[in-house]
Amino acid sequence: MHDKVNIPATLAGLSEFWSQQTVAHANGQLFKVAKGIGSTRWHQHDDQDELFVIYQGQLTIQFQDRNVELGVGDIFVVPRGVQHCPKADVETQFLIVGLNITSNAAGGKPDPMQQP
Repeated sequence: MHDKVNIPATLAGLSEFWSQQTVAHANGQLFKVAKGIGSTRWHQHDDQDELFVIYQGQLTIQFQDRNVELGVGDIFVVPRGVQHCPKADVETQFLIVGLNITSNAAGGKPDPMQQP
């Protein structure tokens, strides 16, 4: 049996932007929380979809041909293999769900020059 996790409290405890902390796993899925400001590098996940649930702030998922604006309570899935770049003008807190979500240069970390 697992302990419960309070997502807002876990988000409040994060100290680094765009780094992910696993809070649960179920049915082969990882549930991770993260917060961001600024943007990540353009990237794609060739092996999985990436689901975002917004808890605080606003997140723009930039695509080559459009932007998707997400606010508190919104949920959105980036399809596998689609290049995207999350961007937050204000500190934004969110949950990410996927098979093996990464937090590295290829998987959505910002350029060092863009760190706030």
